[in-house]
Amino acid sequence: MKWPDKLKSAYQQLSDAKKTSIYFTICNFLQRGTAFITVPIFTRLLTTQEYGVYSVYQTWFELLVVVTSLKLPYEGLNNGLIRYEEDKDGYVSSIAGLISVMTLGWLVVYLLFRRWIDQFIGLSSLLMGLMFIEIFFNPPLYLWTNRERFDFRYRAPVAVTVASTIVSPVIAIVAVLCTPYKAEARIIATVAVQGVSGAALYVYLLKKGGKFFNATYWKFALRFNLPLIFYYLSQTVLNQADRIMINYYEGTGSTAIYSVAYTAATLTLLLVSAINGSYNPWMYKKLKAGAYGEIRKQSTLICLMLGVVVLLMTAFAPDLVALLATGEYQSAIWVIPPVAASVFFVFLYMLFANVEMYYGETRLIPAVSIISAGANLVLNAIFIPLFGFLAAGWTTLVSYVLLTLLHFLVMKRACRRHSVEENVFAEKRLAVLTVAVIVGCFAMMALYRVGYWRYLVFLLAGLAGIWKRKSLLALLKKGTGEE
Repeated sequence: MKWPDKLKSAYQQLSDAKKTSIYFTICNFLQRGTAFITVPIFTRLLTTQEYGVYSVYQTWFELLVVVTSLKLPYEGLNNGLIRYEEDKDGYVSSIAGLISVMTLGWLVVYLLFRRWIDQFIGLSSLLMGLMFIEIFFNPPLYLWTNRERFDFRYRAPVAVTVASTIVSPVIAIVAVLCTPYKAEARIIATVAVQGVSGAALYVYLLKKGGKFFNATYWKFALRFNLPLIFYYLSQTVLNQADRIMINYYEGTGSTAIYSVAYTAATLTLLLVSAINGSYNPWMYKKLKAGAYGEIRKQSTLICLMLGVVVLLMTAFAPDLVALLATGEYQSAIWVIPPVAASVFFVFLYMLFANVEMYYGETRLIPAVSIISAGANLVLNAIFIPLFGFLAAGWTTLVSYVLLTLLHFLVMKRACRRHSVEENVFAEKRLAVLTVAVIVGCFAMMALYRVGYWRYLVFLLAGLAGIWKRKSLLALLKKGTGEE
């Protein structure tokens, strides 16, 4: 049997659950990849101020949609679908009704204090109106998608996702080319695609479920998600607050430059998500079996691989920025190293959090996120006025270091409470890798001004690593065995 036939046979034998997981993972890569690919187009079609307006709009949307929807379409939906399994469509339609009522309530609040809110956020009333349209019609898309995913139906959600992922940037490019109001055109195009698909799905969900209001369903959803609102907000603040504060202190131009750097640096999050998605179930099985040695070995090797990717991202930051944007964005190269290093810490804290969740020790997770988000706000308020938007990259890194350390302490507490006498991870080796990544990022930054010598240094370091690979791997394995 030839390999295409083997591949087809293996695919046909997959369960619907595995196929659903594969297709949604591919869609996630497609969405993020398309967003990354279109950055060079829009940074050349829009001025830095215009691109900054779009970045500020996106940032506030991510923050406000958490408040208006309580993340009901994303977090906790499965709990409701399991609890009310006999009326899943009714539950989803009632949640759509609840979200729309909450969104309209917040719209009334906005209209009452419109001038103050516009001034505080830094966007016009037109853009805020567009944002509320997107906020209203965004949740139905995710409610429908996750409802389909719950029953392992992937074909329709994948088709809608692929279509919107392709159509949205095409319409946006055409819109931007056809008007001098380019920032507004970029946003209107996105809202139009979201609005059309969201409105259609909103009607579909209400028609199929037949319930706009159900007191039991609304009470359950609110009881489940309301206590977590500060946790959800803290997560969003940690990811988005830097751009909001840069816009407040320095304006949309600096926000645009930082956004391009952040987009480039966090490209590795695709790799992190993919690794965690496959590694986490494996680790759960090994935790259950008490196979901590295997966890130490694999987690250390994965962190080593990710560290190399982060250093590569840092080494080629000037080339990446040149590819993504024009010369106006050149200062973005100094933001990429700390933000790329932050991605390394994202994976580390996810490793520790996975252990916490396995043992059911989740009570402290919201507090850890809130403390880290608060630290990020305070550090940004202190250092952005002193050193400009470049400081935001380093405050992000410090915040994620703090988040990782706190999760490590919570994980150790969980292990003690469940009588785990061995170290789950090779802590000393991970500490050494962490220091190596941070030092390596600093070293790469020192080489940005020496042109092609940067490539030579990196090439020599790579050759040395290949030459001594056996010794390095032996040292790594020895370290993981010692823990």
